[in-house]
Amino acid sequence: MAEAKAEEVKTEEGPLFSVAVDEEVAEKEGVKEEEGVEQEMEMEEKPVGEEIEMVENRVVEEAGHRPLRMDLRMNPLEAIQLELDTVNAQADRAFQQLEHKFGRMRRHYLERRNYIIQNIPGFWVTAFRNHPQLSPMIRGQDAEMLRYITNLEVKELRHPRTGCKFKFFFRRNPYFRNKLIVKEYEVRASGRVVSLSTPIIWRRGREPQSFIRRNQEVVCNFFTWFSDHSLPESDRIAEIIKEDLWPNPLQYYLLREGVHRARRRPIREPVEIPRPFGFQSG
Repeated sequence: MAEAKAEEVKTEEGPLFSVAVDEEVAEKEGVKEEEGVEQEMEMEEKPVGEEIEMVENRVVEEAGHRPLRMDLRMNPLEAIQLELDTVNAQADRAFQQLEHKFGRMRRHYLERRNYIIQNIPGFWVTAFRNHPQLSPMIRGQDAEMLRYITNLEVKELRHPRTGCKFKFFFRRNPYFRNKLIVKEYEVRASGRVVSLSTPIIWRRGREPQSFIRRNQEVVCNFFTWFSDHSLPESDRIAEIIKEDLWPNPLQYYLLREGVHRARRRPIREPVEIPRPFGFQSG
């Protein structure tokens, strides 16, 4: 009986001991889980900036003292824009160098052209009067005064985007005392275009009317363009001279002969030439 009781005690202590062990293990695992949760909470509470700094420091340590190509916090769009700005700056420098090179080549031919034109009487007044957009401004006394032009120069300022300068050279005449009249357009940093010009010193009684009337419309004359900087069409006149007349004045000077020849021929109706892909003339 005693042995049986002892076995029963042993058998009863076995499950009790196993239960106690299980509870101890569970408590240890619970402590570990709580410690893991606390570590995760500490990581979540850590600021993002500190993590980025840690990553940057680690990258710097791995890469040595070499500078990073871009900030790790920069998004891809900003990085692309920086690269694009660099390419644009390089293109601008290359364009300026190329423009300077060909500008010197152009000046050589322009000087030769000016020398020949100076020996052709009435070259510039003929070119102005034959130009379809400039001729409405040249009437009466304007045409007489323009006959004294010996040379015309159009020069761009330091950079084409900053403006240009028009220089009109005159020989001695009965209308004004100036041998040189300059009209300058300058683009300020704000983007506003400012025009300046040489005051015309008129001889007594020779100053022309500021405006003339044509077909009940008020039309500005050419010499008003020099002095009146508030004219709405002032910029347009400068653009026509710079972009159309000045590059090839010979085509408008020779237009006089073309007009005379055309008058001798019978007038023909224009023929409409079919254009592919639906493009229309005009």
